Amino acid sequence: MDVNGIGITGYPTWRRTTGSYKNTPGTGFAEKMAGADRTTDGIARFGPYGENGARAAGSNAAMEAYLASAVPQTYPASTLGTATSAVCEEKPAYETYESENYRIVPDNEAGCFDIYNKQGERLGAFLYSDIKIRQDEKTGGRFLISEHGTMSYDALALDDELKEDLQSVMGVAELDTEKLSGYTLKTHAGTGIQYLLRDGEEWRGGKVLLQNEEDRRQYEALADSYLSKYPNLIDSWEEALIWADLEIRGMAERRESGFLSIGYDGKAYHDNEDVWKSWNIWGDIRQT
Repeated sequence: MDVNGIGITGYPTWRRTTGSYKNTPGTGFAEKMAGADRTTDGIARFGPYGENGARAAGSNAAMEAYLASAVPQTYPASTLGTATSAVCEEKPAYETYESENYRIVPDNEAGCFDIYNKQGERLGAFLYSDIKIRQDEKTGGRFLISEHGTMSYDALALDDELKEDLQSVMGVAELDTEKLSGYTLKTHAGTGIQYLLRDGEEWRGGKVLLQNEEDRRQYEALADSYLSKYPNLIDSWEEALIWADLEIRGMAERRESGFLSIGYDGKAYHDNEDVWKSWNIWGDIRQT
């Protein structure tokens, strides 16, 4: 399948399949969040509406988690850690492999594969040592996961085509299989879209898994609702996709006149019509 997972391609590469929007130019809400100033105490602060200067802890936590998990990255051999040193020293000579829906590009120096879909969107970087099937015992779902640090990991639903592609490029008859552990497979109630969450990273991380065309349709419909319902907060289709992703992972909730952003260190409400109705609460929401 060409629709497999969001990966770390970055949302500007995604475009909805139908329709078009004209948005007021200017700095979007998500961009304001991502560009929040840092104070000397290390706490992110920003004024989402320009002049109020409100501290929006939860929203920043949500956006920081998104940035940590979604911004495209490269992984030189020197940063991959000691666990991959043996792989890097061996420097296997894998070659680029392309099938109907995937393109697998090896970096033999770094010891990892970059995986792309047929549209050329980068789905993630996966260490050679992580090329194995992680199978969920409850659902039977198969996943490919590679970790790159706190809140940073790539994950894909492993369909038959990608599995066979990886076996071909690595020259093995079957990939190793192990039980999915350290991660929980969750499902967003509103869309039925699944996502993987590393244990202990609630309201921080997670990877949305788009496994078929219906998942993609539901995902785009959710983004559409953000863009159409909150025009004063959401400035572009790309920002709407970000907030849809955050909602699926439990880090945003829509309300009639605005929406909540939820992070590990608090919550914030953003009102689409009246800035004075916006609010934020600091504190570890795991204790509430």
